[in-house]
Amino acid sequence: MNSLTKSGTTSSETSTRPCTRCGKKRQAKFFTGPRGRICTDCQRKSRSDAHHRRRVGKTYGLEPGEYDILFQAQGGRCAICHGTRRQRLSVDHDHRDGVVRGLCCRMCNGRLLTAARDNPETLRRAADYLENPPAISVLGRRYASEEANNNSRQRKKRSKR
Repeated sequence: MNSLTKSGTTSSETSTRPCTRCGKKRQAKFFTGPRGRICTDCQRKSRSDAHHRRRVGKTYGLEPGEYDILFQAQGGRCAICHGTRRQRLSVDHDHRDGVVRGLCCRMCNGRLLTAARDNPETLRRAADYLENPPAISVLGRRYASEEANNNSRQRKKRSKR
């Protein structure tokens, strides 16, 4: 029988034990039962990883472990912007023939490639535009006013709310 502590909780509610997967000492409430060895956070992560592996395999034809091999080969970074993200990288593929091209962040895969319609020539022209803006060669250097810069910052602040 559990004894009551000064705070009014039972000793089994305040006892801790280590998770066999992550090694963290957790309270009993983080385990599924009195004999549970893996905390609920690790169980959730394990289910999420298994679901991701099944979906990637079914959707893109990647064998078990191939996503991880590609992820390691890219250094854990987006193939385009080389950024790291909290979310998993998306599997990018050619919509015409289904060939898997690599792993990209959601911004590059969902916006950049989509806006360019997967056209390499469009992306080359965009890079050329950024490196050699036509306005500089025609008008010379012109700078946006502080007001123009502040308005874009204010819009960003409003969109975060």
